[in-house]
Amino acid sequence: MPRKRLQALIFGPQGSGKSTQGHLLSDWFGVPLTSSGDMIREEIEKGSTLGHMVEEYVASGVLAPDEVVNAIILKRLKEVSAERGFVLDGYPRNVEQAESLDRIMKIHLAIQLKMRDGEAVRRLQGRRQCSKCRSIFHVDELSPAQQKRCSLCGCRLIKREDDEEETIRRRLASYHFMTEPMSAYYRERGVLLMVNAEQSIKQLFEEIVRKIRKLGFVV
Repeated sequence: MPRKRLQALIFGPQGSGKSTQGHLLSDWFGVPLTSSGDMIREEIEKGSTLGHMVEEYVASGVLAPDEVVNAIILKRLKEVSAERGFVLDGYPRNVEQAESLDRIMKIHLAIQLKMRDGEAVRRLQGRRQCSKCRSIFHVDELSPAQQKRCSLCGCRLIKREDDEEETIRRRLASYHFMTEPMSAYYRERGVLLMVNAEQSIKQLFEEIVRKIRKLGFVV
């Protein structure tokens, strides 16, 4: 059985808990969490040519093309030490990006979080964000008295515009069309690990860890 550092990516529909599970796996296995969003923000803050290009697309309200995103992510991933391992969140988002990633880095596991659209809508519609510290909460976990104020800083909780049902369903349709085909791509390569995300954060994390450890990855 292999004894190696975890080199994994995690993907799934909106509301499935990718970022939460990515952070938990990073802590548990002692490997860095590499977020595509963080890498892009850092590139913008550096004021690089690529950063300026992304910033212009964002300011125009459109998605940056794959070529620009790939250039930033792949440039930054070359700095990641495979010996240390990693968990990659937010990239790749489609099969073409997965092929680009394969050319520079070996992926041991592609963890797919499975969730029905109805459950994703329910989760995201109940999500609330602090207007100041940006902490995320869910109405199912808050008493009626707590649903208006952040328990960390006391500021007002708001419902984000992108958590309205119509917007959520558009984003889910985009996920099914663009990102979900990666499931077949990674299954063909023998590295797909599919997990039911319709359970609690703790139960989901324990199931993922149990399956990963059976594959021989070290903590």
